[in-house]
Amino acid sequence: MTYLAKILSAENSLPPKQRKSNAVYHSLKRAILLRRIEPGQALLEQQIAGAMSCSQGTVREALLRLEQDGLVTRRGYHGTVVSTTSLEEAAQMARIRISLETESARRAAQSCTEADFAHFDTIIERIGEAEARHDGYSLSELDREFHLSIFQRARLTTLEPILTRCALHVHRYTFGNGPVGVTPDHRIGLPSSMEQHQTVRDALVTRDPEVAARAMRDHIETIIGYWSADLLAAVRAEPTSR
Repeated sequence: MTYLAKILSAENSLPPKQRKSNAVYHSLKRAILLRRIEPGQALLEQQIAGAMSCSQGTVREALLRLEQDGLVTRRGYHGTVVSTTSLEEAAQMARIRISLETESARRAAQSCTEADFAHFDTIIERIGEAEARHDGYSLSELDREFHLSIFQRARLTTLEPILTRCALHVHRYTFGNGPVGVTPDHRIGLPSSMEQHQTVRDALVTRDPEVAARAMRDHIETIIGYWSADLLAAVRAEPTSR
């Protein structure tokens, strides 16, 4: 069994009723985000199909989704490789993310309904369950779901794809460059993920736009700084003009 096949066999833990292409997509995405598959590594359709017990067409469908996420680069007959997120790219995306999310927090603080807060509470509860399972990938997915849910209350619809891409690649960079031996589900020295998201939720309840924006910025910068001090420094530095 190849190294890639072993990785995917371990990652393939989604419920059996999942559509197969979705299971392949999430198995590959999990392995890429958690750096079990490194940037530059080739992803061979035949190997993946064998490891996941599916057709190459199913694998191709999953790879196309990953390409849309920017997590892989498809090179026609030369195959598919895992893409790279550089420090400069991650810093630019983090700046964009912070700008979009602080503005969305300001707007959401004034527009969220009780039903919205109940929805946030449901996601926070699921975050706690993922932490209890030590499921780093689900924590990453739920984190982005929580933040996107707030963003949607800000009614900045055309900017959602930009935020989604930026949040995904900031997660990818930070998880891949964090302290040795530390995984997204076990972060020594940080409040639990559940507590962090509860703090953002409580800031929104104040209905004060600046309180909400500050809580959102602090949350994002704290996480970035924990995983990668270099990235936080790059984010706070003035971009070089050219």
